[in-house]
Amino acid sequence: MKIVLAATLIAAAAAGAGCACAQPQQPYVPKEQRIPSREPPASGDALHAQVAQKLRERFDAADTDHSGTLTQQEAQRAGLGYVSENFAAIDTGHRGEVSFEQVQAWLDKRASAASRKP
Repeated sequence: MKIVLAATLIAAAAAGAGCACAQPQQPYVPKEQRIPSREPPASGDALHAQVAQKLRERFDAADTDHSGTLTQQEAQRAGLGYVSENFAAIDTGHRGEVSFEQVQAWLDKRASAASRKP
């Protein structure tokens, strides 16, 4: 469930309009022109590590002042809507900024709560 939540966050962030991050969007490739990967699809811990790495890259790109934290405005400008929209819940210290570790802890907490639901 952790992976699903993190993947949802990345997908939502990637879909955000007006992303201020310096990463170019991948162009659409029609299905008939796609080249399959030679690597087997990641799963389990490997998939979780890939998701965490991509989230970290997006977080770092959004951290425009290189403080190691994001403000709600930085998250919003970078298209990290999930972080921006849940900023108050993630910012447990009420400092007006969140660290990558706080974002991860919040995602883990949400995943644990979701996995306990019937």
